[in-house]
Amino acid sequence: MADARHTLLETMQDLMSNYLVDECPDHVTWEDFDPDIDGLRSTVIDLLDKSLSPTAPADIVTYVVDVDFYSGDDRFATEVFTIDASTPNGAQHRALALSLDSIYNDPRVPDLSRRASAQSTDDGAGSPE
Repeated sequence: MADARHTLLETMQDLMSNYLVDECPDHVTWEDFDPDIDGLRSTVIDLLDKSLSPTAPADIVTYVVDVDFYSGDDRFATEVFTIDASTPNGAQHRALALSLDSIYNDPRVPDLSRRASAQSTDDGAGSPE
């Protein structure tokens, strides 16, 4: 039952994060674009964090995720996050959510965008964005 709950929560988080990444204009924060979806996504992330216990699925892997911040086509900063997730995509989405609180995520930056790439710390295999 715990595995099914974890899978459902991770799927929900991925779907909501994908929606926000795909639909939100670059110059608008997720909170301003769709506060209901962003709030629900944050709640799901909190539930996922709580579910990472000794009974969590065995396929949880630690990823190092680089979140690059861009102004237009120019990268101006990178922030690194260590994330436990079952997929590189899940780790990227979690890092992108955490990067919303970064000092680099400043709406005054022209054409602000973020991109994430994950690298597994377990076997050296990762998945770029």
